Amino acid sequence: MLIRKSSQGHDLKLYKNTTPNATRKKKYPDGTTETLTYPSSYKYFLVLDGEIIKRSNSWATIEQAYVDECDSRHGGGTGRMLIGKHKLVNHVITEL
Repeated sequence: MLIRKSSQGHDLKLYKNTTPNATRKKKYPDGTTETLTYPSSYKYFLVLDGEIIKRSNSWATIEQAYVDECDSRHGGGTGRMLIGKHKLVNHVITEL
């Protein structure tokens, strides 16, 4: 299940592993296909350019890895999600 994605257009996505070992295929209107194989364990995983780069059972750890990857890709972002300060719109964090 997709939780969060980059607001800067990078192919960086944070998923919750709701279906271990499942393979998901997505076909786009231009004919390209994207395949994602969920890991056999771990609650969360981070995907960059279609490849899993980090797995973790800790939300704090995986979210920090996401924030660190955003920093290295485009020099910052909204950081960690804070309830009362941010909201999710189409899996992208925006400030209230």
